[in-house]
Amino acid sequence: MTAHYVSVGGQPGPDGGELPAYHIASVGRALTLLTAFIERPQLTVSEAADLLGVAPSTAHRLLQMLLHHRFVEQGERRVYVRGPALVSLTEAAERAPDVESVALPHLQRIRDELRGTAHLLGLEGNGARFVTGVEWRDENRIATSRVGWLLPAHTLAGGKAMLAKLSRAQIESLFPDGLPVTRYARVRTLAQLQAELADVRSRGYARSREAHENVTAIGVALHLPPGTRPMALSVAWSDTRFSNRQEHHVVDALQAAVHKISLELAQWGSGYGQGDPSGLRG
Repeated sequence: MTAHYVSVGGQPGPDGGELPAYHIASVGRALTLLTAFIERPQLTVSEAADLLGVAPSTAHRLLQMLLHHRFVEQGERRVYVRGPALVSLTEAAERAPDVESVALPHLQRIRDELRGTAHLLGLEGNGARFVTGVEWRDENRIATSRVGWLLPAHTLAGGKAMLAKLSRAQIESLFPDGLPVTRYARVRTLAQLQAELADVRSRGYARSREAHENVTAIGVALHLPPGTRPMALSVAWSDTRFSNRQEHHVVDALQAAVHKISLELAQWGSGYGQGDPSGLRG
């Protein structure tokens, strides 16, 4: 089957968006067919031709190529149905968990073991989003759950743990106008932040009392592939309940949870847990 490169810059694609300036028409049609087989159990040649707006002979050649690669099979009366390659892909997508669902039971164990509020955070620009978390309810009600909040990353233990996974140049690009001014921030310049992040890289974890004057937190970044959105675990207590003597125990517990999460994600074959993030894909 010959691939035809057609200049179609500015023309709408099948989803209403613009097609690339140069696209491979036959590949686009094959992908459209694959999408159709995900949405419906079977197609005939004539149905495929109508869907693509091509002659039945062209639709037949495309279906035969999908048949060759086992994305489809030929059923009764020459009807095409999903093949093992397509079934395998769709089942894997349905089974694969996200980081949030994998991390949640580990956050619960951290909360119970360390008697602190535990969160999973994700980097958004130069902010840190509290993706999910579990709260330890103490009498002070200070270190409470902040799920959904977006706060300056450089003021949070989890935020600094994520920033430390980035290069100096990436950090500079996140703060083109310098650090945002916050009420409790001890680090106020980009130079100070770069120095603190160097210490975080050396230690392997971050600590903070800069998001709230009465809260102490410790954070450890997840081990995710390059180009993946940085994420981290953190645990926080009111100052009256945190003792510096327990810091090493906290770090050990967080690092053990990070390791287990990485292993669980890697078992799904999703590519997680095979390296450290160096990019900012959201």
